[in-house]
Amino acid sequence: MTINIFGREIVFEVKEKNQKEEQKKTSDKKFINRFIWSMIVFFCFGTAIELSKIKANYIVGTVAPTDIIAYKDVVYNVDIMDKGVKDKIMKNTTPEYDKIPSVPEESVVRINNFFRDIKNIDLSNEQSISNFIKENKYNLTVKDIKAITERESVGYVVNLITIVKEIYEIGVVKASDFEKIIAANNIKIDELDKKFLKNFIKPNLKINEKKTAEKIEDNIDSLRNNEIKIYKGDIIVKKGEIIDSDDFEKLERLNLVRGQDKAKKIAGLFITFVVVGAVFYYITKKYCEKVVESKAFYPSLLTVIMINLSYVLFANDEFFIYLLPFATIPIILTVLGDKVFALTFTFFNMIILSRDETWFLVIIAVTLVAVYRADKLTNRSDIVKLGIFTGIFQGIMSLSYGLVNQLEFPMQIVMIIFSVLSGILTGMISLGILPYLENSFDILTDIKLLELSDFSHTLLKQLLVTAPGTFHHSIMVGALAEAGAEAIGANATFTRVASYYHDIGKMKRPMFFVENQRGGKNPHNTIRPSLSALIITSHTKDGYIIGKQNKLPKEILDIILEHHGTTLVQFFYYKALENGEEVLESDFRYSGPKPRTKESSIILLADTIEAAVRASEDKSREGIENLIRYLIRYKIDDNQLNNSDLTLGEIEKVIQAFLNVLQGAYHERIKYPKLDEKSERREK
Repeated sequence: MTINIFGREIVFEVKEKNQKEEQKKTSDKKFINRFIWSMIVFFCFGTAIELSKIKANYIVGTVAPTDIIAYKDVVYNVDIMDKGVKDKIMKNTTPEYDKIPSVPEESVVRINNFFRDIKNIDLSNEQSISNFIKENKYNLTVKDIKAITERESVGYVVNLITIVKEIYEIGVVKASDFEKIIAANNIKIDELDKKFLKNFIKPNLKINEKKTAEKIEDNIDSLRNNEIKIYKGDIIVKKGEIIDSDDFEKLERLNLVRGQDKAKKIAGLFITFVVVGAVFYYITKKYCEKVVESKAFYPSLLTVIMINLSYVLFANDEFFIYLLPFATIPIILTVLGDKVFALTFTFFNMIILSRDETWFLVIIAVTLVAVYRADKLTNRSDIVKLGIFTGIFQGIMSLSYGLVNQLEFPMQIVMIIFSVLSGILTGMISLGILPYLENSFDILTDIKLLELSDFSHTLLKQLLVTAPGTFHHSIMVGALAEAGAEAIGANATFTRVASYYHDIGKMKRPMFFVENQRGGKNPHNTIRPSLSALIITSHTKDGYIIGKQNKLPKEILDIILEHHGTTLVQFFYYKALENGEEVLESDFRYSGPKPRTKESSIILLADTIEAAVRASEDKSREGIENLIRYLIRYKIDDNQLNNSDLTLGEIEKVIQAFLNVLQGAYHERIKYPKLDEKSERREK
């Protein structure tokens, strides 16, 4: 196909339509396969999470194997007349009591009588003591009697009577309640005194039948056709308690009974996934296709699986569910992919993980904050700071959630603390697994690029010292390439960073490259043109080896090999011809390959143009533009851009971007008069 551009006809090698269609089919197939895998993962976890709420085959009359906790809010009406709740209310209603005022005084009198009568006993005669115990039916031993008499004093007796009055003030329903009352009210008394006072404590409370009956009736009236509310986090049945009919109904309302039709539940989930999945497919196909088809997909899915698996394990734990690092998913997906990819996947995943509508909004709000901040990360240490910030924000949102759902204050405090800890865990986990995901799946993230762009990087410092001219050339190429990439929507950050490293191979023989010669001798003058060409073209392979030894990402290694394509080293080729040597053109060309991406093609053009403009005498805008167009025309004629998908419209945008940068760098300056000229003017 022939196109007229730059004032001349250019012949392009046009790929067959069938080949493009085949590539499109392959791309679509890859996207669909990965989409199906993600849907399978989401469906499996959604089903597992839903079914994990079913803990056992609960039956009325059986013992609860563990605390059964409501995982959601439920409201329903119950008619106690139909449920026989009346008997249960009568059984469980706490009776109303009246105090018997004479009992405390009787106990005090009996205690005083004990200490009066014991004085008439011969304490040296154990038989006398035994007879005293039997006559009064005291639950004491001879040893106890002797120990008590040794303690006897006015203060001791007064203290015992004070304790007795305190116990009666609380109220004694049964004599056996004595020790429970002491323990519950933290009354200070030793074992001997406790054993002694047991002999004098009697019940001082009696049931008021009338008031109790009225209380039962009030309770029945309050529950007649009453609206039953179950709040998320309520304990339905405690571990070890017997499940009664009311408990069982609550379990049914919560869908926690295994006997319910799981097939219908799964079918309902499947239909939901099909409908929501259709929307999910449209969004990912339209906005996230490149990321789904990229190397970032599988590690992203792996992250989702890990967090969801944790959720399944803790799905019924009312406290630890808030400790799960939910924000790890959006942070990792943003770093590995992009914002839209992270938001889309996280939103769909949260539909599965959300416990209720309010919690769903909390997680989405946390996700938005995490994605926004993750997109602005500049180094790895910022990930921990992001985790802490996310945790604090989640804590605030958890407080809001607790207030909306009217949770008890202790529960709200636990939620807030666990939410903050969740953020810290998010930062630590994200920081910990990100390098493994990057290395295991060979993914180049923006954080890695920013680290590579630091001029304190070992290779860049070495380049500056070994080949300073090449270093400054690379920085300028980076500025040009970045502007060109931004102009067409390519990856500008990657293009700039890759430009910094594209010529590191020149460090092996720096003085053979003109930018490093600094006006000194040119070693090419003493060797054959063919050897010069070999040295020049070898810097791409040398750079690849150096980059690989220093573990540069594959994408940058590709740029190092591709940034000259298969360009002819014209100067030495024509010099060899002038010398009458028999040469093959292929021996004077770079080994390639040709650029295969837009970013690589832009760097090829920027590299050529920067060197040419720097060497050019005409630095006017028109002169620079003519040179740029001439060089690009030459690269097109030489078929160096054949494997790139750069369009003619994009090339024009790149030209304008290059022109703006170069004009700013090489703008014309005011010519100041020489010193002698200024002196002459002063003299005149």
